[in-house]
Amino acid sequence: MIGIIGAMASEVDGLKELMENKTVDVISGVEFCCGSIGGKNIVVAQAGVGKVNAAVTAQTMILKYNTKAIINIGVAGGINPTLNIGDIVIADRTVEHDMDTTAVGDAPGFITGIDRVYMDCDKEISELMYQVSKDMGIHTIYGVVASGDIFVSEDSVRNKIANIFNGAAAEMEGGAIGHVCTMNNVPFAVLRAMSDCANNDSVVDFPAFAQKAAKTSIEIITEFLKRYKG
Repeated sequence: MIGIIGAMASEVDGLKELMENKTVDVISGVEFCCGSIGGKNIVVAQAGVGKVNAAVTAQTMILKYNTKAIINIGVAGGINPTLNIGDIVIADRTVEHDMDTTAVGDAPGFITGIDRVYMDCDKEISELMYQVSKDMGIHTIYGVVASGDIFVSEDSVRNKIANIFNGAAAEMEGGAIGHVCTMNNVPFAVLRAMSDCANNDSVVDFPAFAQKAAKTSIEIITEFLKRYKG
């Protein structure tokens, strides 16, 4: 079974509507919807915004549903200068940009316990999502998806993520899902559609474009499920 996690209703409701043979469980206040799309058994959940919500949802998927892979979908703020609203980033790695134990000598973003800064995404899943997005005619890049418990809407924060972590996009869940999956040795991937440019205009752009961007990510993951052989 493949797990699919989004933060907001707009990021997962379209998938739930397409699912066949649905059953629903509610665990820790999160609705887990099981069924199939394209002949693939999946479990879909709206985690809520932020790293803790994402981590709880990912861990539950692994323990309760024995997911063989987890995919995080949804929207993000674009940081790479080639990105415009509606474009796609497929993560090659994730990072938690707000992890900071530099005061005791660690590198920015270093996560004690798994002892790393970056978490590597599954190549097979990521490459297929990239190909699907390109086939749909969408400008798509690989890059670092940087997560933190902050909605990035200031150029200073955006520049920090770009300069320190080489971040391609900023959001609030992918790094936490990568963290949990790395701890559990479960493959994961992150697909993000740009709703804004993670800058001083984000508070205006995000409400205007988030729903359209989320729809794009749903369209890509739906086609991915039809093609995926795993």
